[in-house]
Amino acid sequence: MVELYVVRHGETDTNSEGRINGMSTNKPLNETGKKQVEELAKEMNVDQFDEIYTSPLSRAVQTARILDKGLHPIIIEEPRLYETDYGTWDGMSEAKITKEHPEAMDENGFLYPNFVNYAENAEDYDSVYKRVEDFVAEMQTKGDAKILAVCHGFISRAIFKVVTGIPDISTVVQPDNAGVSKYRLTKEHRYVLYYARTKDIM
Repeated sequence: MVELYVVRHGETDTNSEGRINGMSTNKPLNETGKKQVEELAKEMNVDQFDEIYTSPLSRAVQTARILDKGLHPIIIEEPRLYETDYGTWDGMSEAKITKEHPEAMDENGFLYPNFVNYAENAEDYDSVYKRVEDFVAEMQTKGDAKILAVCHGFISRAIFKVVTGIPDISTVVQPDNAGVSKYRLTKEHRYVLYYARTKDIM
């Protein structure tokens, strides 16, 4: 069976400023984010992982490298782990969007799927679910392996959705920055062991 650990990247300035942080927003970790990941590294035995995957965005790659501490010669940059492309809303103030398009934002401050009706050149959620499903399905074929995947807030939620089969992603909040979720995968089944922890990881 596969043990899959899914890590959301550390904080960026876009996060701290309350802005939409998608595929086109490619800022590095800020100092708080670096400290969050360094603290998470103390909770993890990264040498136990057989493979490390990361979104190609700089905030995720940086998180993966801090966690890895140079132990793995290859960290695989995986396009299926890119954050959602929010199109023209990438980098916009969440407060501004809530004010101008309240019907597109839920009460937890996350975008409803209908945001694509307002944001130009955005990626719809079904497209995200498809690439995330492809990634999880591939991980199920890895046999006995322990795998680390560093990604983003919505991708963490999307992985939870495709593992559990819940119909409405709005019922799942995203992990905090540097939050970890753990899944057990076999060829036939998928299990959630925990979601959005920052302590008691391994």
